Amino acid sequence: MKVPEEVIKAAGQLVEQYGENFEYLGRKDDTDYFLYAFPEDSCTGFPFVYAFKNGDVDTMTGGVAISLIDLFIEDVKEVDAE
Repeated sequence: MKVPEEVIKAAGQLVEQYGENFEYLGRKDDTDYFLYAFPEDSCTGFPFVYAFKNGDVDTMTGGVAISLIDLFIEDVKEVDAE
């Protein structure tokens, strides 16, 4: 899916620093969700998720972003911690 211009603008500083790197997570409740995909060699902290509905963009990070990503990821491998 093509990333809406409004989402690209909302991620302005990230796009300026790392480029236009988005992954489409999916659609829920008439809202499209996009994950900003940092380069693999980046050390950045929490992910950024952009919710796009009717031309409006909401930016989420922290635990909220992780919860949203979890809604869309179906094939997650669990890792055992000791």
